[in-house]
Amino acid sequence: MYSEQYAKSERSSVLGGILKSGRIGLAGLLCVWGVFSFGRDAAAQDSGAEDSPKAFKVACDQASEYSESFDGRAVLVMHRGRVVYERYKGWNKETPHMLASGTKSFTGVLAMFAVQDKLLSLDELVCETLTEWKTDKRKSQITVRHLLTLCSGLEPADAAFPTRGQGLQQLRGGLLAERQQRIQRQDQEKKLSDLATGNWFADAVKVPSKANAGEVFDYGPSHFYVFGELLNRKLLSQAEIPARSFEEYAKLRIFEPVGISVGRWGKDPAGNVNIPGGLSLTAREWAKFGQFVFDKGSVRDASGNAKQLISEELLQQCFLPSTANPRYGLTWWLSGVQEVADIGGSDTGGSNTGGGQDPSSGKIQGAVKGGTIRDRIRMGILNREAEIDDDSKELASEIYIAAGLGKQRLFVVPDQELVIVRFAEPTRAGNRFGNASFLKPILEAVAQSHVSPASNETKDR
Repeated sequence: MYSEQYAKSERSSVLGGILKSGRIGLAGLLCVWGVFSFGRDAAAQDSGAEDSPKAFKVACDQASEYSESFDGRAVLVMHRGRVVYERYKGWNKETPHMLASGTKSFTGVLAMFAVQDKLLSLDELVCETLTEWKTDKRKSQITVRHLLTLCSGLEPADAAFPTRGQGLQQLRGGLLAERQQRIQRQDQEKKLSDLATGNWFADAVKVPSKANAGEVFDYGPSHFYVFGELLNRKLLSQAEIPARSFEEYAKLRIFEPVGISVGRWGKDPAGNVNIPGGLSLTAREWAKFGQFVFDKGSVRDASGNAKQLISEELLQQCFLPSTANPRYGLTWWLSGVQEVADIGGSDTGGSNTGGGQDPSSGKIQGAVKGGTIRDRIRMGILNREAEIDDDSKELASEIYIAAGLGKQRLFVVPDQELVIVRFAEPTRAGNRFGNASFLKPILEAVAQSHVSPASNETKDR
């Protein structure tokens, strides 16, 4: 259906022919297209269409229609720092949307600010700050890097944080009930709900270890709440930085300087923010964060002057494949990275263990996978909840992905100068959404424009 619409529109469009021939780049067509107007889908809200060349809009429409067929609510596309496409169905551009686990990716970037501020280092032992861990054989070996690459060895411990999903009620859909049922089944055996006091950060410190640090990738909230407690203690022990909590530090280093307006950030009764899944942003606000990542840690003022907020080298640490799961960096999912491996790709297990990485090259030296059949099944469930699908490997481009329950997406595609946001309702039907099927029309349209990033001098940030 979508390919037929795409072909028909391209044949009937003069601009589509120009784009296909390569006689004018995408940036030029953005100007030419101002004289054209598009029809508006009665069931969807489109904005910014006047600035998009027709063939490019058709490609974005194709991606949006695919998204909507899997309960998508919004698609926003930025190219070279400019919103060139925006479409909503059952949602609007002014209403913040839950990011769910898409919230996690802010933590890795914030951690690198903490490294720059000399608050911590990635390879320091967490027990040097959480001193109650020093006598625990396993916990005493956990580093900051282990926490942020989700291989600390801690139990994921969803049941220890029973109120953290309250903000997800905005996301109606069958996956929420399935998620809660899974957590309850796990808790029947492990009784981790007994740890819950309503203070997520303090409760996470008490979560037991199930494996040695660095051995097993285990997707879950405990790693993030422990990092929150760590950062809080670091901030409280110094006087130079005017922030005393994770939330204040995030506002100081990311939200305020990047110009991101937070719609909502869920908190526990003690006032701690929900680090792994509590943010609500509009599509445009989430896209600002993606653009900041694309711009390698810099922002531009009204005059177009760039200001570097964080070292490019430090920020890039977020996008190096981790040893326990090469499809995951420092709180970011990775797609199209050389030698990337699938979660649970072996016959015997779903948790990746061992392996090595050359930090200077970012290449994987070989990951050894292990674990039980039960681990593999659980990792498959978590993989679906994390919303990472195997078709991503079909994409040739290097892509950084923030992903959340219901297939919430923030894609950063450096070589195509694209930032793309997708919002959706978390339904069983929506779980069949695939990254590659969604992105391919847009990536192909940009590639066919023959835009040379190196030669273009009119980038609109």
